[in-house]
Amino acid sequence: MKSGCLPLRSRLKYWVGGAFDRAPAPQVTDNTFFLWEPCSHSHAEVVPGYAHYLLELGYDVSVLLTPQRLDEGLFERFAHPRLTLNRMPQAAIVRHFARHGLGRARGMLISTARKIGFNRSYISEYGLFGPRAPGQKLLLVEHDVRVPVEAGVTDHNVISLRPIEYRGLHSRGVNPHWFGKVALRSKSAERVNFIVVGALRARSRNIQGLLAAVAALHAAGLHGFHIVFVGEGNLRDVPAELRDYFTVAGRVSFSELYAQMERADFLLSLLDPHNPAHEFYGTTGSSGNFQLVYGFAKPALVARKFAEPHRLTPQTSLIYERNEDLAEAMRAALTMSGEDYGRMQAALAELAAGIRRESLATLRTMIAEG
Repeated sequence: MKSGCLPLRSRLKYWVGGAFDRAPAPQVTDNTFFLWEPCSHSHAEVVPGYAHYLLELGYDVSVLLTPQRLDEGLFERFAHPRLTLNRMPQAAIVRHFARHGLGRARGMLISTARKIGFNRSYISEYGLFGPRAPGQKLLLVEHDVRVPVEAGVTDHNVISLRPIEYRGLHSRGVNPHWFGKVALRSKSAERVNFIVVGALRARSRNIQGLLAAVAALHAAGLHGFHIVFVGEGNLRDVPAELRDYFTVAGRVSFSELYAQMERADFLLSLLDPHNPAHEFYGTTGSSGNFQLVYGFAKPALVARKFAEPHRLTPQTSLIYERNEDLAEAMRAALTMSGEDYGRMQAALAELAAGIRRESLATLRTMIAEG
């Protein structure tokens, strides 16, 4: 789940004009809905969830992903007779659709719109999908609604991971948090396991706030916990007496990410309400962390500023006001009874199910619209 994804559009002209790759062309019927993730380094965690919605709506789903992403186990917990996983380099995907368009397919959902340019001029400029038949849908998901607004798009066709109102734009939320079969487990009895999905870097997470909280728990004699960072980084700046509380797993496959999420009791978001760089997560965008919270029913420790936009409440997560309150939230996690944890997990699963129903209804409506 590496962050960041450089624009694809700068390479479209080269790819369209190049020699065709040997990757097999995706098969298509009049019931096919293509699902393409044009980013090769991030955002793939949303793809299984979108595929699941399209399958529930009755379509044959043809997923377009690079071999590297599929080899990481993205779909290892999810199979379906109407689901096809196409192992295609991005250049081969672009060339195929530049030549054949959508063919007989019902439509295409592109799960990272900004990768190709949201204002759609890049699509028409290179003829990626050709003339579309009446009712043939092209749906674009935007991870930051500032992008379409800056491109002059403020209509109701913008899909985002949650409904967002921003400068005249009213996006429609279709939140994908299905990863396949997930094992729900009780709270660990001997050692509480926290997980951070992201780098151990101050600019990407509130690391100083976490170190202060861990130091406070350590000084109070509360030692029964461990924190795993699934992401890059090292323990160089962690005080020596605190290092035993931490493991840095590095960038892992989706297979390992799923396993780590199942082993965890709580997810530490470490979003900083005072950091302007984190403002995006509570205003015009979202974080893949919340997809994992919903999909694996793992209560989060999260600042209220980011909890409320993602519909997390004290019944579903441990919410704190200021960075200085993180230690108390972690203490509450350590001392929470198994019964209270089970109730919180059940409430979170119920929230996720409600978001799923709303998302499915929204996607059904958008596809049906002319």
